[in-house]
Amino acid sequence: MTGLAHRWLVRTASTAAAAALIVGGTTGVTFAAETDRAAAPSIAWLPTVNITASYAVVATTHPDTEGCHGFEVLGTGTATGAPIQNGGTWTQVEEACTVTIPGKYDIRGTATIEESDGDQLRVSYQLSAPLTEDNLVYPSGTFKITGGVGDYQFATGSGKMNARVNLLDHSSVSCTLLGTIQYEG
Repeated sequence: MTGLAHRWLVRTASTAAAAALIVGGTTGVTFAAETDRAAAPSIAWLPTVNITASYAVVATTHPDTEGCHGFEVLGTGTATGAPIQNGGTWTQVEEACTVTIPGKYDIRGTATIEESDGDQLRVSYQLSAPLTEDNLVYPSGTFKITGGVGDYQFATGSGKMNARVNLLDHSSVSCTLLGTIQYEG
C-alpha cells in the first residue's frame, strides 16, 4: 500500500507542477494579448542618411538616339548632412533617357561624395519624372549605397531620392537622399 500511495503522490505532484506551468505560461501570454496598444510606446524611424546636394550640371546629347534619345549629364557641387562629416564634394555621372519609359525621363546614375579627409561614399540611383513643357522637373526614385573609401569602404544601404532640376539653369540643381546606412566591415 505504501508503494501505491507513493506513486499516487508523485503523479499528483507531477500533475500539479504541470498545471502550474500551463497556468503560469498562459498568464503571461494572456496578459500580453490584453495589453492596451495605445499605451505601448511608438518608436520613431530616424534616417541615418539625410543628405542634401547642390550642384551644377553639363548635359550633352546621348549617343544612343534610338534606345535612349536623351542626355549624358555630369554634375559637380557640394553635399551636406548625415553621415557626411563637415560636408563634402558631390560628383555625378548619369544618363537621362526619354524613350525607355513612355512619357517620362528615365534617369540612372552614380554619385560620389568625398569628405575633406578623403573618405568617399558612393551611391547609384534610379529616378523618373514626367516629360513636360515646364522648366522645372522633379525627378524622384531610389538610391543604393554601393560602398566607398575609408570609413565607407564596407557601407551598404538604400533609400529615397528626390531632385529639383531647372532645365534652363543648369547651375543650380539640387537633390536629397533620405534612407539608411549600415557598415558591414
